[in-house]
Amino acid sequence: MKRHSRSHPLGQKMPTGRLSFSANAWAATLLGALCATTILSSCAAIETAPPPATKPQTVEEGFFPGADGVQLFYRKVGTGNPTAVYLHGGPASLADGGYSLDSLAAGRTLIAFNQRSGGRSQLIDDPMRRSAEYYIRDLEALRQHFGIKQMTLIGQSWGAMLAAMYTARHPEAVTRLLLLSPAPPAARFWPERQAKTAAAIGAPGVQRLMELEREMRTAPDEKVPTLCREFIEIIFRAYLNDVSALRRMPVGYCDFSPAALRYELDAPELLAMGDFDLLADLAKLQQPVLVVEGAETKVPMNATRAWAHAFPNARLLWVPGASHLTWLEGDVPRLMVELNIFLAGEWPQGAKR
Repeated sequence: MKRHSRSHPLGQKMPTGRLSFSANAWAATLLGALCATTILSSCAAIETAPPPATKPQTVEEGFFPGADGVQLFYRKVGTGNPTAVYLHGGPASLADGGYSLDSLAAGRTLIAFNQRSGGRSQLIDDPMRRSAEYYIRDLEALRQHFGIKQMTLIGQSWGAMLAAMYTARHPEAVTRLLLLSPAPPAARFWPERQAKTAAAIGAPGVQRLMELEREMRTAPDEKVPTLCREFIEIIFRAYLNDVSALRRMPVGYCDFSPAALRYELDAPELLAMGDFDLLADLAKLQQPVLVVEGAETKVPMNATRAWAHAFPNARLLWVPGASHLTWLEGDVPRLMVELNIFLAGEWPQGAKR
């Protein structure tokens, strides 16, 4: 394993079917809302958790073997106990929050990793090895590799689905769940979501997304990052109040190899799970869960509320001034304080049943 230090990934039948996607329809699904991070018992909000880290954290980066030996890139921040594991959305890369949440390493270790065929992780040609089942197994491989007995899972969009599916299979390994702008928990929520996101982008934008996808697949490597940046700025009209916020990201969505960016184009289709429904399995989980969503999100809020209502022990936190990427818009420092309160074992004041 290569690593260095420096400062600074259900109880019910596992859904295995696939939705029918064409290349053009894929763009219209808008990356499955980049799927494409919960409900807690009533208690008083206590703001005694440690504040977010204010000094540079030790960062370790390297690779660990996934479920079938695939090499997966990880980023570990901090050295404290307990451990939280961040699961990015997409499935895309660690750019999707993995470089923006270091303040959640206050008093704990925070591990994020590029899911298979994303970012700096090994690219997989076999579509059968890019199913949800393998993503779940990769997360268990990470837990075993780092010798983690129990962990908190933090999931963004698709990462929230992965966190829930893993927890349903390994409930003893998860202490709590922090779900950031989770993707829909059941297939029935998708049509409305797709319609809303397509409307936010507009017909010309959706048409251009289709064109850009085709161009990215065949363009010379040197042109792929530029095409990717145009693609991202269009698609995030549906997920940000102001797409210029993308420029504040420490690492951008397109800051990876052309090959990795092309592989990400297929991820939503490969992970489509047919007529799935996670809600019945969520009701069996007893972990504290905090569901977080931007108060100004452009996606339908009924799916977000369904997450919070499904868990026996969850609460919902709306983030003022933010849309899908709550860690990029609005009062981000204040949000980090509230998330640290939850990670430390209490409810943030704004979290409601």
